[in-house]
Amino acid sequence: MPQLTPRRRDAFPGLARLRPRSMLFTLYGDYAYPRGVDLGLRSLVDVGGGFGISEVAVRSAVARLARDGWLVARRESNRSYYALTERGRALIEEGTQRIYRPRRGNWNGRWCLLTYAIPEAHRSRRDKLRKQLAWLGFGPLGGGTYVSPRDVGAEAAALAREHGVAGYARIFSAKFDGPVAVSELVQHCWDVGAIAASYERFIKHYAPLHARDATRARKRTLPPAEAFIDRFALTHDFRRFPFTDPDLPAALLPRTWPGARARELFERYHALLTDGALAFFRSVAERKRAA
Repeated sequence: MPQLTPRRRDAFPGLARLRPRSMLFTLYGDYAYPRGVDLGLRSLVDVGGGFGISEVAVRSAVARLARDGWLVARRESNRSYYALTERGRALIEEGTQRIYRPRRGNWNGRWCLLTYAIPEAHRSRRDKLRKQLAWLGFGPLGGGTYVSPRDVGAEAAALAREHGVAGYARIFSAKFDGPVAVSELVQHCWDVGAIAASYERFIKHYAPLHARDATRARKRTLPPAEAFIDRFALTHDFRRFPFTDPDLPAALLPRTWPGARARELFERYHALLTDGALAFFRSVAERKRAA
């Protein structure tokens, strides 16, 4: 049975440090949930150990996610198994949509504009709304006004209702008439330079790893456990982009936008590693050791 070799925390091949909570969400989102698999606590601990995460840290993270309503436990004989709750499944499906099925099509030149005047008494609700507006691709225009070049009015209205601030929000479909250039508006609302730099770092880090693993795959010398580790790191790093990149239409981006190159690299490398990574995951999911 293939095993993950326990690693030091600083040996994870990704750009961002792999924390227990993030490890669990990537494991469920990219492996367990799409295949309808519940994972035993022992398997979760084993995977975490292979990434340099202690058993105590994994068990603690599992308990917190269950307490917060993301995971649900079931007992089978003397073993504990965990699956995503309905709330957890919704989160994973939304993230999967952004990561694997980006928006396509031409931009019609319209903007979705949201304004709000939420009282200070509801400050915590306002802060949560802001974070989720960023996830939808909204950028701050200023003075409680956010804009997106996507038709996301229905989603924004649902967020306002979810946070109990619908009475303080207004949503419009608008056309931008200047007087500054639309590129200046984009720069005002989003730090496009910082986003581009993040994509360039991703490409610089993963292009050589992709070339290395492509050679090993051709020679059939890429072990399933290593394919699993590399694919895990790749997904862990790429799934961070939907939190920072508003996924602007091509018409609003620089001609040499690195996001397209980063996505192409991600998709090719992810596909290359999939067979080996899934073979290893199946061996983990089928373990019957007592938790």
